[in-house]
Amino acid sequence: MGQDKMVYSFHTLVILVLSFFTSSYLLWYHLQSKSDFFGGSTSNIFHKWNSPLSASVQEQEIHNNSPYSFSHNVSHHDAISNIKSHNMIGNDGSNDQSLTCQRYCPTRINKIYYDGDPAGLGDRIIILKGLAQLAGYLCAEVIMPPPKEQLTTIHNNGRPISEELEWSDFINITFIQDGSPAIKSAKTLEDGITISSWSDIPAITFSGSKDKDWLHVVSTDGKIRDDFQYLLKFSFQQPHNATIGFVWEIHKEWYTADLWSEQFPRLVDLEPERENADHDYYDTKMRPFFSSYYRVHKNLKEKEKSACWYIKSDSPPTQMAMLQKRVLRRIEKYSLKNAIFGTLHLRRGDVIDVCDTSVETMRQYFSCSLKNTETLGRNITLLLTSDEVDKQYRHDIMDLMKDYPHVSILDVDKIVTHVVREAADHGIISKALVNNYYTYEVENILRDKDSTFVRFHLMRRRNRCRNCVKLVNELKGM
Repeated sequence: MGQDKMVYSFHTLVILVLSFFTSSYLLWYHLQSKSDFFGGSTSNIFHKWNSPLSASVQEQEIHNNSPYSFSHNVSHHDAISNIKSHNMIGNDGSNDQSLTCQRYCPTRINKIYYDGDPAGLGDRIIILKGLAQLAGYLCAEVIMPPPKEQLTTIHNNGRPISEELEWSDFINITFIQDGSPAIKSAKTLEDGITISSWSDIPAITFSGSKDKDWLHVVSTDGKIRDDFQYLLKFSFQQPHNATIGFVWEIHKEWYTADLWSEQFPRLVDLEPERENADHDYYDTKMRPFFSSYYRVHKNLKEKEKSACWYIKSDSPPTQMAMLQKRVLRRIEKYSLKNAIFGTLHLRRGDVIDVCDTSVETMRQYFSCSLKNTETLGRNITLLLTSDEVDKQYRHDIMDLMKDYPHVSILDVDKIVTHVVREAADHGIISKALVNNYYTYEVENILRDKDSTFVRFHLMRRRNRCRNCVKLVNELKGM
């Protein structure tokens, strides 16, 4: 009788365990189908040479119609792990930056305001980083007109982006010292500091009596060197508990400013103060790194470029990082198995007469660049990005892959656009983020030079217009 009870209890336990795992699987499947809101059509996203099929059958055909259809040995998880260390525009070097060189700022009451003619997002991000470096050095924070005022409509199909968007939607710039945001919205300015019009000179007015003694400096036409020197000295003489600061307006020219043309200013007349002084002491090691300065002084050796980093910009905004993960998963899903991923960027628009990207020229480019790559024993997936809006041109470029059975090509612009739009449709992100600028920034995960996901970069654009890239040599051993 006791043995029968044990057998009965054992059977009951087995049934309960099986029921638990079955319920858990069904729940997981339900949540997965709900959370994967990036379903959508796959038509015109990928291109491989088989007969017109439904999306699901065509995906299966892509995975099986290759002599090298093995499992992936490079997972999107490898690339996802790089998102945290990915720098959106260039390498700011701040990942390894210690705090030893930086000036300590107990408060940041000073303000730096910049207004320039509208331009592209890459241009504005370079300026934002430079301004943030200035602000870190001067114990200040940066005030910028909103993206709607600073981003040209040229790169967004002639349409302005939404006025609700902030710079923090596109890039995450923080001070290394305390992790606080370096770029401040003008919507949250202190009482008494107002901006009537973004492009007025001066743009900022003081309406409160508490701000009447603030120092207000306006720099125009790239003449900022002397003003910088003056404000640097002012900031080092501010007490740690200062209630009176400065507002520095910089208008128009940035890349041609006189601050970059000569040796970076030093405060030769400001002697280090005693240790118990109530304000900071000056040390030349605190001087910030500026990419704009080294663009002018290209002949400087690396060892001569010693300067201090005050900011970090190597982690994308949270929502953007989530979408980047989704994009990588989608790319893997649509790609040939055992594929080596590489970007193919074709700049048209403003450089179409500078770098020839015609279909016939690209045919010759592929003939040379992809030559003998079939000997690698791996598939190759090209990730196409371009500012070209002509659908026929994009189709013709993708058509060129028909001569390479081991090569597929994905229209990444469409994949990312679908991911962003569907996220907005499901309320995951604001609909205001459905614009070309945001899509471009999401795509930046694919431009990371240190990525383990994307292994090579082909491009035809201004200053990077090689006639051939011997991929068989670059990819050997992968």
